[in-house]
Amino acid sequence: MEIWGRIGVQVCESATQLFEKSKRTLVGDGSYRGFLAAVLNEVANAAPLSHGYGYLIYAQTGSAVQKRISDILPGDVVEVSDAKFKGHKGIQMYNLHVGAEEPLVGVVEEFEARKSKVRVFKANQHVGQQSVESSSYKLEDLKSGSVKVYRVLPAN
Repeated sequence: MEIWGRIGVQVCESATQLFEKSKRTLVGDGSYRGFLAAVLNEVANAAPLSHGYGYLIYAQTGSAVQKRISDILPGDVVEVSDAKFKGHKGIQMYNLHVGAEEPLVGVVEEFEARKSKVRVFKANQHVGQQSVESSSYKLEDLKSGSVKVYRVLPAN
């Protein structure tokens, strides 16, 4: 929790500012990792991306949670690999496949523990739209693939 208080808050603020800035200009190189690198470059005391995403605090494969060391907090890094989500939004069913070709990497904007729902800032790879978008995923709707959440570490 101490690490999150020193760094996670700043990572979330940086991602929020870049989300607003992306309405006018490209952020990073347009890739998921490029967006994360741009976010971490704005936080002086965060470890660079070359040191990895940080400390693994949550891991889920399919519907099984393998690791949960801490609550998911704004500013944590999310990696979604070949994930298939299937569930309900209101009265309608939905199917979503995320991170098929390359893992989706983004920054947690907010987490609703009661709904097991994570909202993520991520690079938008649709040409002609703003370069950063906010998307949400219900972790309890994960049927296959994996979701990992990392706590950004301080630079040494």
